[in-house]
Amino acid sequence: MKKLLMLLAMALSTVAMAEMSLADARGKIGDVVASPDKMSAIMKELSSEDQVAFLAEVNAAIDNLRASTNEKTMLFLQVNEAALKSANKGNLQALLAESYATVPCEALTVLNERYATDLFSRNANPTRPVSDADFQKTVSDTMKVIAERMAKTDDSDVRTTFAILTFLRASEGTPADLAKTLVEVIPDAKARDLAMTEWIPSAMAEGMSKTYEPMLGAADAGIAPTIDFSPVTTVAPSEGLVALAADIGSTSSAFSASTFGLGVVGIPQGLTHDVGVDRIPRTRNPNAPWNSDDRRGREPDPYDFQTL
Repeated sequence: MKKLLMLLAMALSTVAMAEMSLADARGKIGDVVASPDKMSAIMKELSSEDQVAFLAEVNAAIDNLRASTNEKTMLFLQVNEAALKSANKGNLQALLAESYATVPCEALTVLNERYATDLFSRNANPTRPVSDADFQKTVSDTMKVIAERMAKTDDSDVRTTFAILTFLRASEGTPADLAKTLVEVIPDAKARDLAMTEWIPSAMAEGMSKTYEPMLGAADAGIAPTIDFSPVTTVAPSEGLVALAADIGSTSSAFSASTFGLGVVGIPQGLTHDVGVDRIPRTRNPNAPWNSDDRRGREPDPYDFQTL
């Protein structure tokens, strides 16, 4: 028995020694920003709490770079997807919430779409379908975690809606009332109405009608990046949606056995060329609520000969 206890103590000591401190991880933020592929290895050595803190600090470092919106958005995408894929068991929801909370809104226009395709698509493996009931339960419970984290951020309603958009895209259209169910996590009634009647329809529209401008305008964010994601290289399937189900204790045998595709984003064409993505205004329409000339929250511009 004494020998067994010693072996157990040694095993626990080995695990403890393998865990990197947050202070040590902070010393590697520059390496991660320079080479996002290093994010995964560092995340795997951190505790669950430190994983969340480290992701937030890496996102802050990227946001502070003197780089174009396109370049920073690609870094956000690569780093955050690596973090989510490396989440400790039971920590994916918290990391996903931190991602939506700490990535700038203009970059979330890209991340919400890529997360839906790369991580959480319910039909990535058609041979193992996910029922509407399982999908709705998983994403509804996950949205509660995300909304709780968003309550501590600026632009919480817009950020929460970006998360909702991810799951709407991943749902492939069913259940039909999913949007109405998910927006209930937004506490403000006016914001819920905007999400249902303007933000979500505009972002989910097809072709030239698709726009994130109402959301970005509400958040006083920058212009959405324009990135060409072809070519895209795919690798072995991942279990992103299954991991979310595990986080909330889903026990559906069909769900837990499912496998979901995870794409690796190729280097986009023209990434290093900024095509005016940082410029404002977004629209010349003076009646549009996201017109940058509209000074939100202030008195109207003075009449002639009137001073402020």
